[in-house]
Amino acid sequence: MTKSPSSLAISWVLSTISGYGIYGLEIVLQFLRRGGQQVILTRQPAITETPALVRAKLDPIFSLAGKLNQYANENPQEILSFKHAVLHGCSSDFSGFPWQDKVWGKPNVACCAIEHLICSSHGRAISKNYDMFIAISKWNYDFLKSLDLHGPVHLCYQGIDSAIFSPGPRSDLYRDRFVIFSGGKFEFRKGQDIVLAAFKRFRERHPEALLVTCWQNLLKPHPLPFELAGHCANVPEPAQDFGLVITPWLLKQGLPADSFIDLPFTHNILMPWVLRDCDVAIFPNRCEGGTNLVAMEAAACGVPTYVSYNTGQKDLVDCIGFGAFRSQKPVKATPVMNSLQDWGETDVDEILERLEYVYSNRHETRQNALVTAEKLKEWQWGPLNEKLLNLVCD
Repeated sequence: MTKSPSSLAISWVLSTISGYGIYGLEIVLQFLRRGGQQVILTRQPAITETPALVRAKLDPIFSLAGKLNQYANENPQEILSFKHAVLHGCSSDFSGFPWQDKVWGKPNVACCAIEHLICSSHGRAISKNYDMFIAISKWNYDFLKSLDLHGPVHLCYQGIDSAIFSPGPRSDLYRDRFVIFSGGKFEFRKGQDIVLAAFKRFRERHPEALLVTCWQNLLKPHPLPFELAGHCANVPEPAQDFGLVITPWLLKQGLPADSFIDLPFTHNILMPWVLRDCDVAIFPNRCEGGTNLVAMEAAACGVPTYVSYNTGQKDLVDCIGFGAFRSQKPVKATPVMNSLQDWGETDVDEILERLEYVYSNRHETRQNALVTAEKLKEWQWGPLNEKLLNLVCD
Protein backbone atom coordinates (compact mmCIF):
# COMPACT_ATOMS: atom_id res chain seq x y z
CA MET A 1 0.00 0.00 0.00
CA THR A 2 1.37 3.42 -1.00
CA LYS A 3 2.27 5.62 1.95
CA SER A 4 1.27 9.25 2.26
CA PRO A 5 3.07 11.69 -0.08
CA SER A 6 5.86 13.67 1.53
CA SER A 7 9.20 15.16 0.51
CA LEU A 8 12.27 13.51 -0.92
CA ALA A 9 15.84 14.68 -1.60
CA ILE A 10 18.54 13.22 -3.85
CA SER A 11 22.18 14.22 -3.43
CA TRP A 12 23.67 13.07 -6.75
CA VAL A 13 23.56 14.67 -10.21
CA LEU A 14 20.65 13.74 -12.47
CA SER A 15 21.14 13.43 -16.21
CA THR A 16 19.98 11.35 -19.18
CA ILE A 17 23.48 10.25 -20.26
CA SER A 18 24.63 8.34 -17.16
CA GLY A 19 23.38 5.34 -15.21
CA TYR A 20 23.09 7.06 -11.83
CA GLY A 21 21.61 10.12 -13.55
CA ILE A 22 18.85 8.08 -15.18
CA TYR A 23 18.26 6.13 -11.96
CA GLY A 24 17.71 9.35 -10.01
CA LEU A 25 15.46 10.83 -12.69
CA GLU A 26 13.24 7.75 -12.72
CA ILE A 27 12.94 7.85 -8.91
CA VAL A 28 11.86 11.50 -9.14
CA LEU A 29 9.23 10.72 -11.78
CA GLN A 30 7.75 7.87 -9.76
CA PHE A 31 7.69 10.06 -6.64
CA LEU A 32 5.69 12.66 -8.57
CA ARG A 33 3.31 10.01 -9.96
CA ARG A 34 2.45 8.78 -6.48
CA GLY A 35 1.57 12.33 -5.40
CA GLY A 36 4.86 13.37 -3.86
CA GLN A 37 4.70 17.05 -2.96
CA GLN A 38 8.32 18.19 -2.91
CA VAL A 39 11.50 16.94 -4.61
CA ILE A 40 14.82 18.50 -3.63
CA LEU A 41 17.93 17.96 -5.72
CA THR A 42 20.98 19.25 -3.91
CA ARG A 43 23.14 19.27 -7.07
CA GLN A 44 22.47 20.94 -10.41
CA PRO A 45 21.34 18.31 -12.96
CA ALA A 46 23.63 17.76 -15.92
CA ILE A 47 22.46 17.50 -19.54
CA THR A 48 18.95 16.08 -19.67
CA GLU A 49 16.55 15.47 -22.54
CA THR A 50 12.95 14.50 -21.74
CA PRO A 51 9.52 14.85 -23.38
CA ALA A 52 8.09 18.37 -23.15
CA LEU A 53 5.37 17.59 -20.60
CA VAL A 54 7.83 15.72 -18.40
CA ARG A 55 10.19 18.68 -18.60
CA ALA A 56 7.38 21.01 -17.49
CA LYS A 57 7.14 18.99 -14.26
CA LEU A 58 10.90 18.94 -13.78
CA ASP A 59 11.71 22.59 -14.52
CA PRO A 60 10.74 23.95 -11.05
CA ILE A 61 12.73 21.14 -9.40
CA PHE A 62 15.75 21.81 -11.58
CA SER A 63 15.50 25.55 -10.91
CA LEU A 64 15.67 24.99 -7.15
CA ALA A 65 18.55 22.56 -7.67
CA GLY A 66 20.54 25.30 -9.40
CA LYS A 67 20.09 27.58 -6.40
CA LEU A 68 21.10 24.86 -3.93
CA ASN A 69 24.11 24.01 -6.06
CA GLN A 70 25.22 27.63 -6.02
CA TYR A 71 24.68 27.81 -2.26
CA ALA A 72 26.82 24.71 -1.79
CA ASN A 73 29.64 26.17 -3.87
CA GLU A 74 29.54 29.42 -1.90
CA ASN A 75 29.23 27.70 1.50
CA PRO A 76 31.26 24.48 1.22
CA GLN A 77 31.20 23.75 4.96
CA GLU A 78 27.46 24.29 5.41
CA ILE A 79 25.26 21.30 6.29
CA LEU A 80 21.85 20.88 4.65
CA SER A 81 19.60 19.01 7.05
CA PHE A 82 16.18 17.65 6.11
CA LYS A 83 13.41 16.01 8.13
CA HIS A 84 12.64 13.57 5.32
CA ALA A 85 14.48 10.90 3.33
CA VAL A 86 17.64 11.78 1.43
CA LEU A 87 18.97 9.33 -1.16
CA HIS A 88 22.75 9.18 -1.58
CA GLY A 89 24.93 7.46 -4.14
CA CYS A 90 27.19 4.83 -2.60
CA SER A 91 30.07 3.02 -4.30
CA SER A 92 32.99 0.85 -3.18
CA ASP A 93 34.00 1.21 0.47
CA PHE A 94 30.92 3.43 0.91
CA SER A 95 32.43 6.31 -1.04
CA GLY A 96 29.98 8.82 -2.49
CA PHE A 97 29.61 11.79 -4.79
CA PRO A 98 31.13 15.21 -3.98
CA TRP A 99 29.42 17.20 -1.23
CA GLN A 100 26.87 14.52 -0.32
CA ASP A 101 28.44 14.29 3.14
CA LYS A 102 27.07 17.81 3.70
CA VAL A 103 23.48 16.65 3.12
CA TRP A 104 21.57 14.81 5.84
CA GLY A 105 18.10 13.37 6.05
CA LYS A 106 15.78 11.26 8.17
CA PRO A 107 16.48 8.61 7.02
CA ASN A 108 19.78 8.81 5.16
CA VAL A 109 19.56 6.15 2.46
CA ALA A 110 22.58 4.70 0.63
CA CYS A 111 21.68 3.62 -2.93
CA CYS A 112 24.56 1.27 -3.59
CA ALA A 113 26.38 0.28 -6.78
CA ILE A 114 29.46 -1.40 -5.31
CA GLU A 115 32.09 -2.80 -7.67
CA HIS A 116 34.92 -3.68 -5.26
CA LEU A 117 33.90 -5.87 -2.31
CA ILE A 118 35.97 -4.09 0.31
CA CYS A 119 35.09 -2.49 3.62
CA SER A 120 37.95 -0.74 5.36
CA SER A 121 37.73 0.82 8.80
CA HIS A 122 37.21 4.15 7.01
CA GLY A 123 34.37 2.69 4.95
CA ARG A 124 32.83 1.14 8.05
CA ALA A 125 32.82 4.58 9.69
CA ILE A 126 31.13 6.14 6.67
CA SER A 127 28.50 3.38 6.62
CA LYS A 128 27.33 4.46 10.07
CA ASN A 129 26.05 7.70 8.52
CA TYR A 130 23.35 5.73 6.69
CA ASP A 131 20.13 4.44 8.18
CA MET A 132 19.21 2.15 5.28
CA PHE A 133 20.97 0.49 2.34
CA ILE A 134 19.48 -0.15 -1.10
CA ALA A 135 21.22 -2.79 -3.24
CA ILE A 136 20.53 -2.90 -6.98
CA SER A 137 21.79 -6.45 -7.54
CA LYS A 138 21.79 -9.66 -5.54
CA TRP A 139 25.60 -9.60 -5.66
CA ASN A 140 25.60 -6.26 -3.84
CA TYR A 141 22.79 -7.34 -1.53
CA ASP A 142 24.69 -10.44 -0.37
CA PHE A 143 27.85 -8.40 0.24
CA LEU A 144 26.06 -5.70 2.23
CA LYS A 145 24.24 -8.30 4.32
CA SER A 146 27.55 -10.02 5.09
CA LEU A 147 28.86 -6.80 6.69
CA ASP A 148 26.22 -6.87 9.44
CA LEU A 149 25.55 -3.16 9.03
CA HIS A 150 23.60 -1.27 11.64
CA GLY A 151 20.80 -0.43 9.17
CA PRO A 152 18.55 -2.71 7.08
CA VAL A 153 19.55 -3.79 3.56
CA HIS A 154 16.93 -4.05 0.80
CA LEU A 155 17.18 -5.38 -2.75
CA CYS A 156 15.49 -2.95 -5.15
CA TYR A 157 16.32 -3.53 -8.80
CA GLN A 158 16.69 -0.82 -11.41
CA GLY A 159 14.32 -0.99 -14.36
CA ILE A 160 13.54 -0.05 -17.94
CA ASP A 161 10.98 2.23 -19.57
CA SER A 162 9.07 -0.10 -21.87
CA ALA A 163 7.15 2.86 -23.31
CA ILE A 164 10.27 3.62 -25.35
CA PHE A 165 12.51 0.56 -24.91
CA SER A 166 10.41 -2.02 -26.73
CA PRO A 167 10.61 -4.03 -29.96
CA GLY A 168 9.90 -2.00 -33.07
CA PRO A 169 10.69 -1.71 -36.77
CA ARG A 170 14.23 -1.21 -37.98
CA SER A 171 15.18 1.69 -40.19
CA ASP A 172 16.65 -0.70 -42.80
CA LEU A 173 19.47 1.79 -43.34
CA TYR A 174 21.94 -0.94 -42.34
CA ARG A 175 20.15 -3.97 -43.79
CA ASP A 176 23.32 -5.01 -45.68
CA ARG A 177 25.39 -5.07 -42.46
CA PHE A 178 25.50 -7.35 -39.42
CA VAL A 179 25.30 -4.77 -36.64
CA ILE A 180 26.88 -5.46 -33.25
CA PHE A 181 26.12 -3.07 -30.38
CA SER A 182 28.41 -2.39 -27.43
CA GLY A 183 27.49 0.18 -24.77
CA GLY A 184 28.77 1.52 -21.47
CA LYS A 185 31.29 4.18 -20.51
CA PHE A 186 34.83 3.33 -21.54
CA GLU A 187 36.56 1.83 -18.52
CA PHE A 188 38.30 -1.39 -17.64
CA ARG A 189 35.41 -3.08 -15.89
CA LYS A 190 33.13 -2.57 -18.92
CA GLY A 191 35.41 -4.69 -21.12
CA GLN A 192 35.56 -2.62 -24.31
CA ASP A 193 38.98 -4.13 -25.02
CA ILE A 194 37.39 -7.59 -24.99
CA VAL A 195 34.70 -6.40 -27.42
CA LEU A 196 37.41 -5.03 -29.70
CA ALA A 197 39.37 -8.28 -29.69
CA ALA A 198 36.26 -10.32 -30.52
CA PHE A 199 35.04 -7.94 -33.21
CA LYS A 200 38.40 -7.94 -35.00
CA ARG A 201 38.31 -11.72 -35.32
CA PHE A 202 34.62 -11.84 -36.25
CA ARG A 203 35.09 -9.23 -38.97
CA GLU A 204 37.82 -11.33 -40.56
CA ARG A 205 35.14 -13.93 -41.28
CA HIS A 206 32.33 -11.46 -41.97
CA PRO A 207 33.61 -8.20 -43.49
CA GLU A 208 30.09 -6.74 -43.54
CA ALA A 209 30.08 -6.67 -39.72
CA LEU A 210 29.55 -3.22 -38.23
CA LEU A 211 30.41 -2.34 -34.63
CA VAL A 212 28.25 0.38 -33.03
CA THR A 213 29.88 1.77 -29.90
CA CYS A 214 28.33 3.99 -27.24
CA TRP A 215 31.45 4.29 -25.07
CA GLN A 216 31.81 7.93 -24.10
CA ASN A 217 33.19 8.76 -20.67
CA LEU A 218 34.00 12.09 -19.03
CA LEU A 219 37.15 10.59 -17.50
CA LYS A 220 40.16 8.95 -19.13
CA PRO A 221 40.62 5.41 -17.78
CA HIS A 222 43.96 4.21 -16.45
CA PRO A 223 45.82 2.26 -19.19
CA LEU A 224 47.64 -0.25 -16.93
CA PRO A 225 44.78 -2.74 -16.40
CA PHE A 226 44.14 -2.80 -20.16
CA GLU A 227 47.82 -3.46 -20.85
CA LEU A 228 47.89 -6.41 -18.44
CA ALA A 229 44.71 -7.86 -19.96
CA GLY A 230 46.57 -7.99 -23.25
CA HIS A 231 43.92 -6.89 -25.76
CA CYS A 232 45.15 -3.31 -26.29
CA ALA A 233 48.20 -1.30 -25.31
CA ASN A 234 46.61 2.09 -24.67
CA VAL A 235 43.29 3.88 -24.18
CA PRO A 236 41.47 6.79 -25.88
CA GLU A 237 42.72 10.29 -25.13
CA PRO A 238 40.53 13.03 -23.61
CA ALA A 239 38.74 15.34 -26.05
CA GLN A 240 39.46 19.09 -25.95
CA ASP A 241 36.06 19.95 -24.48
CA PHE A 242 34.86 16.82 -22.67
CA GLY A 243 34.65 13.09 -23.24
CA LEU A 244 37.07 10.81 -25.07
CA VAL A 245 38.43 10.78 -28.64
CA ILE A 246 37.37 7.25 -29.53
CA THR A 247 37.34 7.17 -33.35
CA PRO A 248 41.11 7.83 -33.74
CA TRP A 249 41.77 5.20 -31.08
CA LEU A 250 39.70 2.58 -32.93
CA LEU A 251 41.55 3.39 -36.15
CA LYS A 252 44.87 2.92 -34.35
CA GLN A 253 43.64 -0.46 -33.15
CA GLY A 254 43.37 -1.52 -36.78
CA LEU A 255 39.66 -1.11 -37.51
CA PRO A 256 38.83 0.34 -40.95
CA ALA A 257 36.79 3.54 -40.86
CA ASP A 258 33.74 1.86 -42.40
CA SER A 259 33.70 -0.98 -39.85
CA PHE A 260 32.38 0.98 -36.88
CA ILE A 261 30.18 3.87 -35.80
CA ASP A 262 31.38 5.77 -32.74
CA LEU A 263 28.35 7.37 -31.09
CA PRO A 264 28.74 10.58 -29.07
CA PHE A 265 27.06 11.09 -25.70
CA THR A 266 23.51 10.04 -26.57
CA HIS A 267 20.44 10.82 -24.47
CA ASN A 268 18.60 7.82 -23.09
CA ILE A 269 15.39 8.75 -24.90
CA LEU A 270 17.16 8.46 -28.29
CA MET A 271 18.77 5.06 -27.72
CA PRO A 272 15.85 2.80 -28.80
CA TRP A 273 16.28 3.85 -32.43
CA VAL A 274 19.95 2.88 -32.22
CA LEU A 275 19.27 -0.47 -30.57
CA ARG A 276 16.49 -1.58 -32.93
CA ASP A 277 18.90 -1.38 -35.87
CA CYS A 278 21.28 -3.86 -34.20
CA ASP A 279 21.42 -7.61 -34.76
CA VAL A 280 23.07 -8.43 -31.45
CA ALA A 281 24.33 -6.69 -28.29
CA ILE A 282 27.31 -7.94 -26.30
CA PHE A 283 28.40 -6.99 -22.78
CA PRO A 284 31.52 -8.93 -21.73
CA ASN A 285 31.79 -6.69 -18.67
CA ARG A 286 34.25 -7.67 -15.99
CA CYS A 287 32.02 -6.27 -13.24
CA GLU A 288 28.65 -4.61 -12.69
CA GLY A 289 27.53 -3.42 -9.27
CA GLY A 290 23.99 -3.31 -10.65
CA THR A 291 22.38 -5.39 -13.36
CA ASN A 292 23.59 -3.23 -16.30
CA LEU A 293 20.96 -0.75 -17.49
CA VAL A 294 22.26 -0.59 -21.07
CA ALA A 295 22.04 -4.36 -21.47
CA MET A 296 18.49 -4.33 -20.12
CA GLU A 297 17.49 -1.60 -22.57
CA ALA A 298 18.99 -3.49 -25.51
CA ALA A 299 17.14 -6.66 -24.58
CA ALA A 300 13.90 -4.73 -24.02
CA CYS A 301 14.12 -3.61 -27.68
CA GLY A 302 14.14 -7.24 -28.80
CA VAL A 303 17.87 -7.41 -29.54
CA PRO A 304 19.60 -10.76 -28.80
CA THR A 305 21.70 -9.72 -25.81
CA TYR A 306 24.57 -11.53 -24.11
CA VAL A 307 26.17 -10.59 -20.78
CA SER A 308 29.07 -11.93 -18.74
CA TYR A 309 27.87 -14.35 -16.09
CA ASN A 310 29.47 -12.51 -13.19
CA THR A 311 28.70 -10.00 -10.42
CA GLY A 312 25.43 -8.06 -10.82
CA GLN A 313 24.76 -9.25 -14.37
CA LYS A 314 24.06 -12.77 -13.09
CA ASP A 315 20.56 -11.55 -12.15
CA LEU A 316 19.75 -10.87 -15.80
CA VAL A 317 20.61 -14.47 -16.66
CA ASP A 318 19.05 -16.13 -13.61
CA CYS A 319 15.88 -14.03 -13.35
CA ILE A 320 15.12 -13.14 -16.98
CA GLY A 321 17.02 -15.59 -19.16
CA PHE A 322 19.57 -13.38 -20.90
CA GLY A 323 22.21 -15.04 -23.03
CA ALA A 324 25.37 -15.58 -21.01
CA PHE A 325 29.12 -15.66 -21.48
CA ARG A 326 29.70 -18.36 -18.88
CA SER A 327 33.45 -18.84 -19.20
CA GLN A 328 34.74 -16.40 -16.60
CA LYS A 329 38.44 -16.44 -15.76
CA PRO A 330 40.09 -14.47 -12.93
CA VAL A 331 40.93 -10.85 -13.78
CA LYS A 332 44.59 -9.86 -13.48
CA ALA A 333 45.09 -7.58 -10.49
CA THR A 334 46.98 -4.30 -10.75
CA PRO A 335 48.25 -1.76 -8.20
CA VAL A 336 45.61 0.74 -9.38
CA MET A 337 42.67 -1.59 -8.69
CA ASN A 338 41.05 -2.59 -5.41
CA SER A 339 39.56 -6.01 -4.70
CA LEU A 340 38.59 -7.91 -7.88
CA GLN A 341 36.60 -10.54 -6.00
CA ASP A 342 34.00 -12.18 -8.28
CA TRP A 343 35.08 -10.15 -11.33
CA GLY A 344 35.34 -12.18 -14.53
CA GLU A 345 37.40 -12.18 -17.73
CA THR A 346 35.19 -13.30 -20.61
CA ASP A 347 36.70 -15.72 -23.15
CA VAL A 348 36.95 -14.11 -26.61
CA ASP A 349 36.37 -17.52 -28.21
CA GLU A 350 33.01 -17.80 -26.45
CA ILE A 351 31.99 -14.36 -27.71
CA LEU A 352 32.86 -15.46 -31.23
CA GLU A 353 30.74 -18.59 -30.81
CA ARG A 354 27.74 -16.51 -29.73
CA LEU A 355 28.19 -14.02 -32.57
CA GLU A 356 28.45 -16.82 -35.11
CA TYR A 357 25.32 -18.45 -33.72
CA VAL A 358 23.30 -15.24 -34.00
CA TYR A 359 24.72 -14.60 -37.47
CA SER A 360 23.62 -18.04 -38.69
CA ASN A 361 20.31 -18.21 -36.79
CA ARG A 362 18.88 -14.71 -36.99
CA HIS A 363 15.18 -15.63 -37.03
CA GLU A 364 15.48 -18.06 -34.10
CA THR A 365 17.57 -15.71 -31.96
CA ARG A 366 15.24 -12.81 -32.76
CA GLN A 367 12.21 -14.81 -31.62
CA ASN A 368 13.97 -15.79 -28.41
CA ALA A 369 14.92 -12.15 -27.87
CA LEU A 370 11.28 -11.12 -28.20
CA VAL A 371 10.40 -13.53 -25.39
CA THR A 372 13.06 -11.90 -23.21
CA ALA A 373 11.73 -8.45 -24.10
CA GLU A 374 8.27 -9.53 -22.95
CA LYS A 375 9.68 -10.74 -19.61
CA LEU A 376 11.40 -7.40 -19.12
CA LYS A 377 8.04 -5.63 -19.06
CA GLU A 378 7.85 -6.88 -15.47
CA TRP A 379 10.94 -4.76 -14.72
CA GLN A 380 9.30 -1.41 -15.33
CA TRP A 381 10.84 1.52 -13.48
CA GLY A 382 7.53 2.52 -11.90
CA PRO A 383 6.72 -0.59 -9.83
CA LEU A 384 10.38 -1.21 -8.97
CA ASN A 385 10.90 2.33 -7.72
CA GLU A 386 7.57 2.21 -5.90
CA LYS A 387 9.07 -0.56 -3.76
CA LEU A 388 12.01 1.72 -2.96
CA LEU A 389 9.80 4.70 -2.16
CA ASN A 390 7.57 2.65 0.12
CA LEU A 391 10.68 1.78 2.10
CA VAL A 392 12.11 5.28 2.45
CA CYS A 393 9.15 7.69 2.50
CA ASP A 394 7.02 8.59 5.51
